[in-house]
Amino acid sequence: MPVDTMTLAEQCRAIVNDGGLTFSPTLPAPVDGFMVSIAGSERTIPVESFGPEVLAHYVADYASRVTDQGLFFGAWVDCGLVYLDLSMNVTDRAEAEAMGRLESQLAIFDVVNGEVISL
Repeated sequence: MPVDTMTLAEQCRAIVNDGGLTFSPTLPAPVDGFMVSIAGSERTIPVESFGPEVLAHYVADYASRVTDQGLFFGAWVDCGLVYLDLSMNVTDRAEAEAMGRLESQLAIFDVVNGEVISL
């Protein structure tokens, strides 16, 4: 099911069951490039407390920024926590790594290979 037709409940299930999700209210999900998180937008939620209401609040808090700046919502699960952030899609790996370092990130995400690249 395309992300843009998923309900919040379906998005939450996909995040928890599939380990993560990247979505935007206005853009198609990236199919290539590298995702770089934007510093200062991160939220962590225990997986047992994560659900549609939590995701809805996060999306509401950042919707205008995502839309105005062409960003994406990112979500993934690690060690019992759901991480929410804003991210940008960068096509060039070297540029993505440089942007990741500028944003004080520990890693970027390779969309094509589905791999985390440590910085």
